[in-house]
Amino acid sequence: MDNKLRVKDLVLVAAFSVLGILFMYLIPMPFLFTPYTILISPIVQSLFLALPFVLTGAKVQKKWAMLIYCVIWGIGGIMPYYIGMMVAAGIIAELLVSKSKNRFKGLSLSFVLAMLFHYVGGTVIPYMITREQQLDMVKQMYGQGYAMKMQELRTIPMMAVIAVAIIVVSVIGTHISKKFCKKHFSIEKV
Repeated sequence: MDNKLRVKDLVLVAAFSVLGILFMYLIPMPFLFTPYTILISPIVQSLFLALPFVLTGAKVQKKWAMLIYCVIWGIGGIMPYYIGMMVAAGIIAELLVSKSKNRFKGLSLSFVLAMLFHYVGGTVIPYMITREQQLDMVKQMYGQGYAMKMQELRTIPMMAVIAVAIIVVSVIGTHISKKFCKKHFSIEKV
């Protein structure tokens, strides 16, 4: 198998990355109404973001495809530390997929780590760095009560519970995506 990325491959990687970015921004919208539900949006994202990630790894089985996917995903997140986390996730994904004897297991583990990096880079780090600014912004957008409840709920133990849930739901998401890939693309290696 030719392992060089072609223009067609880059277009597919970019398209799946953009789909992932759309999911990343659209999925949390229904969860914005209460401080409780906004905290679970990364868990729900884990289920849906698996599809474009696994599709990329299934359709474009070439070196650097997963790194490019994660770099585009990171750029879609805008924040410099988020981009850095997603570049690291992409490098790790490339290593895992290339070293794994079972491509699906490599993709699955890569996605779990990418979602953890997504959560840490998109939620935990910004919260730790800009806690007061976030609190002020949430107060302005949703009111004092919402902001105080969100502050009360965002604890290290709660973040750890969410991280564990992300791991579990990410695995479920990759298995659902695997079935989708087999059905629509009849992929033997996934």
